[in-house]
Amino acid sequence: MTTNYSAITIHRLNLSGDCFDHVPVSSPGLWNMQYGESILKHNLVRLHLQLVIMIMLPRALHSILKLLRLPRITSEMLAGYLIGPNVLHALFPAAAALLFPPMPNQAVAGLAKVGFIMFSFLNGVRMDPGLVKISGKKALALGFAIFLYPFTMVHTCIIKFPPESRFSDKDRMQFLKNTDIYLALITTSQFVGVNTVLMELKLINTQLGHLALASTLISELLRFAYSIFLGYLQIVFTIESSLGTKMLMSSLFFALMVFVVAKAMVLWLIKRTPTGKPMSEVHINFVIGVLMTMSATSDAFGVYYLFGPFLFGLVVPAGSPLATGVIAKLETVTNGLLLPLLLTFCSSTFDVFGFWKNFDMMMDFKVSAYGYGVKLVLTFLTCMACRMGARDASAFSLIVNAKGVLEVASFLSFSGLAAGEPDANSAMLLIFVLTTALQPLIRLLYDPSKQYVGYKRKSIQFASHNTELPVLTCAHKQEDAVAALKMLEFWNPTRTSPLSIYGLCLQDLVGSFTPQIINHQLGQKSSLTSSSASQPIVDVFNYFKTEFRRVGVVVSAFTAISPQKLMYEDICWMSFDKAVCIVIVPFHKKWNPKGQLVHESGELRNLNIAVLDRAPCSVGILIDRRTSHGVGSMFVSSPTYRVVVLFFGGADDRESMAIGGRMAGSPRYV
Repeated sequence: MTTNYSAITIHRLNLSGDCFDHVPVSSPGLWNMQYGESILKHNLVRLHLQLVIMIMLPRALHSILKLLRLPRITSEMLAGYLIGPNVLHALFPAAAALLFPPMPNQAVAGLAKVGFIMFSFLNGVRMDPGLVKISGKKALALGFAIFLYPFTMVHTCIIKFPPESRFSDKDRMQFLKNTDIYLALITTSQFVGVNTVLMELKLINTQLGHLALASTLISELLRFAYSIFLGYLQIVFTIESSLGTKMLMSSLFFALMVFVVAKAMVLWLIKRTPTGKPMSEVHINFVIGVLMTMSATSDAFGVYYLFGPFLFGLVVPAGSPLATGVIAKLETVTNGLLLPLLLTFCSSTFDVFGFWKNFDMMMDFKVSAYGYGVKLVLTFLTCMACRMGARDASAFSLIVNAKGVLEVASFLSFSGLAAGEPDANSAMLLIFVLTTALQPLIRLLYDPSKQYVGYKRKSIQFASHNTELPVLTCAHKQEDAVAALKMLEFWNPTRTSPLSIYGLCLQDLVGSFTPQIINHQLGQKSSLTSSSASQPIVDVFNYFKTEFRRVGVVVSAFTAISPQKLMYEDICWMSFDKAVCIVIVPFHKKWNPKGQLVHESGELRNLNIAVLDRAPCSVGILIDRRTSHGVGSMFVSSPTYRVVVLFFGGADDRESMAIGGRMAGSPRYV
């Protein structure tokens, strides 16, 4: 009776699904396995082996493909294709059935989504909305256009099926339902993707890079506000107005709690950290716990589960000790483990033979590819209307339409990618092609070093003694500025031959996406809390300006906040923009008063080499071997100095002779 009753109940409920044998999660051990039994049937053992393959295979591929200057995401997506149905399952079906069985891999999908949560939070931490305030008219116009084009295409796209179409009514409804998602994800410009491409191409410090970041950030903020408003309208007009009002109020309440309560908590944690000290491990772990709570809470409030982590990241001040500590804690596991796992897992579902076999059915793929091409053309035309050159406009269009991790993760969340839907998997091919092809094209179109081609290299040797001599002085620390200014003091500045000093404080960009150049003469201030670290250097330049203003010295202080390996772009651009005759950079080694080597930096050495190779003027490397350091030594002077200039021949020695000639005019030299 029980069996019949159960059968009738199942028939009435019309239950359907896949049945799998129950297998214990953990293995009893290799030596306790029965004959013919595979240890890989246990989920935990299989998961460990899957993780090893999904992590090591992309790294092995990247060690080869990086020689072709292809991005890391190409290797990670290609690794997913290799363990997918066309390679591993086709060549070794028995091994593939054990390693990657056909059942849904919820464990790996769950880890991938945890990585997406951390990725969204880190993006919010690094994002600096203050960049919008300093954006020019061109960035505002381009940002609005970048937002408007996908919006217009999604809402004006009309799909007409021919009478002989093979689509069933169910397929047509599913296609129309997915079109908006596919078209929006492929045509929307993402700030994170643009930043990633600029960092990989080493263009983030260039003028085109600054414009692309500002334009994309403006577009993203507009899209963020619009998506909230559109979601409310869709619920009101398609479901129930009262439900839409409740969801809107709950979303606003949640956002208010984040921006008031969570922000107050974050600021309190930062205030408890002494200046110059790192954030404590207890506070960082507490913030990570709040991060996971934010994801669960936003999902419980009926909004997207990434909404909470992203907002929480925005309230963490970019460049603060908390931002630096959280990034150092999460970045390795996110970028080194979870994101490669996400990309490889999503790409492993793609079936290239099935794609070509059913190409006429891949309507979402065709519409998205067409929309992407239209977006490229419209962006290019907008750039030309803003009076950009054709090559710069082409490079800008490719940069702001770059695709990457965010699009792949969005397809995993919003589509049937994890379930293996063919049309969803086709998006992986489009993203793979775009990420692989765009970067070589951008390198071909835009080379920032070519902006100095045709520029007459300036030097002190050919500078007139009766005109202003512009000099760019770079400083990483306060003693670097003191040493440079101490030397420049004796270049014999006069009212007829003044000395114009541009002091550039170099600060490493940590905890933010956005590089900045701050002009302290205009009263500009950075929105990054870490920018105060350059204030002691600025104070040295300001003191020198007030003390020597009467003798023909003009000092202007700037701060460049950028990744250390790309600081040479800021130095070269500043020297080009100010038409300086010489750039002075500090030596990469430091000695104490006893003459003992106390510090040596390989990064600074590489930076100086890059400046020597690219600067459009003379470059001097200042080796500071003074017996006294610090600001106090700036006030100590001697009645006379002895100067030796070694001349062996060549352009560098002639430049040294020109500097020595200027010093010889001072009465304080022998």
